[in-house]
Amino acid sequence: MRPRPLHPRHRIDIAPDDIARALGHCARPPRDARAALEAHVSEEGEIIAALSVRSAFDALLTALDLAPGDEVILSGWTIPDMVRLVRAHGLVPVALDCDAATLSPAPEALARLFSPRTKVLVVAQLFGAAVDLTALAALAHARGVLVVDDDAQGFTGRARLAGSPSADVVFHSFGTIKTATALGGALARVRDASLRRRMRATMAAWPTQPIARYAKKLATWLALVAPRDPSRYAQLARAVALSGRDLDAVMMAVSRGFPADTPEALVRALRMRPCEALCATLHRRLARFDEGRVARRRDAGERMIARLDPRVTVLGAAMRARTHWLFAVLVDRPDDVVRALRAEGFDAARGTSSLAAVPAAPERPDATAAQCAAWRERVVFLPAYPEVPDADRDRMADAINRCA
Repeated sequence: MRPRPLHPRHRIDIAPDDIARALGHCARPPRDARAALEAHVSEEGEIIAALSVRSAFDALLTALDLAPGDEVILSGWTIPDMVRLVRAHGLVPVALDCDAATLSPAPEALARLFSPRTKVLVVAQLFGAAVDLTALAALAHARGVLVVDDDAQGFTGRARLAGSPSADVVFHSFGTIKTATALGGALARVRDASLRRRMRATMAAWPTQPIARYAKKLATWLALVAPRDPSRYAQLARAVALSGRDLDAVMMAVSRGFPADTPEALVRALRMRPCEALCATLHRRLARFDEGRVARRRDAGERMIARLDPRVTVLGAAMRARTHWLFAVLVDRPDDVVRALRAEGFDAARGTSSLAAVPAAPERPDATAAQCAAWRERVVFLPAYPEVPDADRDRMADAINRCA
């Protein structure tokens, strides 16, 4: 008997023919693809192509050459590797809590965190929405603090690549689960020419990503993209279960870019330049990007919000220009909600190891991300993307409401 169709929790934003074209680039790597990609995105020359946002962040911290013990303030909800990188450079990660409705830190909360050792502020744009950095950046710049717009999750089209005009550095990611993914790659917009030169010099000393490694990743995902159809995904889930493995763990393992256990190992893994095949693939993905899908994704998310009971908290429901790259809710009985949704054919997930609250640093026990930490206990991620039919999405919302 075939298992009931199961909507995947996230739809990888790349088609088999895009992967096949990328494999062709691996077989015959184009010349000067990195330079062509950077020129395509920025005629002013402000863009640096990187292997990942983490690679670009590492290059930035290296170029800044901060003193041991200097502080980097981070949005309280981010990927743990950002914290690990700060520590790898001998710096102190300082948690800046965020509000559930806006996914944004409050300016007054930021003002309380500044110290004479604060050198960098990194604000993460979460779930494809946009935080207005104007007030936050003004506070930081008044104290000589560099402002980083970590827009790794926010790409919605060419206009978004400009980033916040208040930021000194802007990051965009095109990793596995990101919009317009090239199954890797990132762009860093660095407005200061001197800092940009130092970052380029840092990265020039790194080896180039082995093209065989990129080809292997492409081949793996060519096999995994096909099962994003609900019927095939259900068969994949069943096969994983019969093997005694956990589906969450399997998908996280293949999605994770840098499986390193220590800050030092992480740094070694990410200090590479993107290969020409990856740069050519990202160039093509950006040039052919369908902004209409972002609009459809936004509409699907807004319909979901309207259908959900007010007792269900949607993370980021009050954010401006939200586009629902991910759709996450806070519920009182998350395990019950996940079980109910999977029974209805929706692969909801309790959480994800790629996002977590920034822990309080022993050096700065006054700085905690208490609200963000509380999300972890209640969050459920939902497959609310536009490829899920409206009727199914409504049925998913109704199942959540019954559990709320």
